[in-house]
Amino acid sequence: MYKHIKSLTSLRGIAALVVVVHHFSYYGLPKTGSTLSAYTNFFQNGYLWVDFFFILSGFIMTHVYADTFCLKVSLKNYRSYLFSRFARIYPLHIFIILIFVGLEVVKLLFLNTSAFTGKFNLTALFSNIFLLQAFDLKCLPLLWCNTYWNEPAWSISVEFFIYCIFPFLLLLLLKNKSKNDLIIYSSTLFCILLLITFTRGNLDTIIGIPSIARCGLECILGIITYKIYHRGNYQKYFNLNFLAVIAITWIILLMHSYWHHSRNIHNWLILPAFSLLILSVSINKKSIISKFLNSQLMLYIGTISYSIYMVHWFVQELLKVFWFYKFHDVFGKEFTEYQSLTSLGVFLMIVLLAASLTYRYVEVPARNYLKSTILAKQGI
Repeated sequence: MYKHIKSLTSLRGIAALVVVVHHFSYYGLPKTGSTLSAYTNFFQNGYLWVDFFFILSGFIMTHVYADTFCLKVSLKNYRSYLFSRFARIYPLHIFIILIFVGLEVVKLLFLNTSAFTGKFNLTALFSNIFLLQAFDLKCLPLLWCNTYWNEPAWSISVEFFIYCIFPFLLLLLLKNKSKNDLIIYSSTLFCILLLITFTRGNLDTIIGIPSIARCGLECILGIITYKIYHRGNYQKYFNLNFLAVIAITWIILLMHSYWHHSRNIHNWLILPAFSLLILSVSINKKSIISKFLNSQLMLYIGTISYSIYMVHWFVQELLKVFWFYKFHDVFGKEFTEYQSLTSLGVFLMIVLLAASLTYRYVEVPARNYLKSTILAKQGI
């Protein structure tokens, strides 16, 4: 039985909130983004925390399934694992898609505005229902594709694909000798740099089919990071508090800056810092940083982080539709800086409330039902 690493749960919550602020400030109400960017580019670079999710996913999945798949991948274990992953992500995903459909119906019947068009077209709906957003074959792999209803769910699409191959990836990397881990990690980092450089030039716009490579390679970084964590011999040579401070400083400095040139290098440099942060807080439970991450508030935010991540885009779209219906204008067009920042605060509170509700009444009950009922019927 694996031991829960609480601090990583809280880090996942922080990452989700940064992504939420990024989306609202630079897509929902860009005036807020302009205000924030006058002081720091931290939230403009917020998309990078999706890559933190991918690395963290590789780390945690290895922590949970290393014993299961270290020797072989049996049909029974693979089926149980894959269904568990499906039960974890799909029920909330389909629930959000359904309420998006409901919003489009409201537009059509009551608001007299266009519906089921643009990114909300029926073909895209089909792709979303079957988690195929990353496989829009009508688009060339390096081009933008309008296949998104719930925009952040593109990452769920690619992550589920990686889930399918993860046990085999894990089997291969766990069998590999520890002395080769640094070579594998460095080679993977170099491959990510090539991916960024020869596709879109930054991680923000690597979507569609190339995002599968993005997720898979970063998942490998997480696996190797876990192998280092599991061995634990690095503690002989490094002070964990010092490593955490280095990682946090490294991340903050890169997030604060915005390199208009060399965006590929800027985005790439933060990836090892994410690995270092995960490594340092996973084992050191007595530091001030760990105590903060293990506080009840931070743990709760981390617990509902998937709901935060999945529900916030709908809240943002609902706000835009309501505002246009009520005031016949684009949301926040005439807002002052103060009003923009206040809107961000109110938006975050609404998202946290909505996420608490979806976590309690949708995410957890649906996951438990699928695991207890369907798995039992199938004898898994």
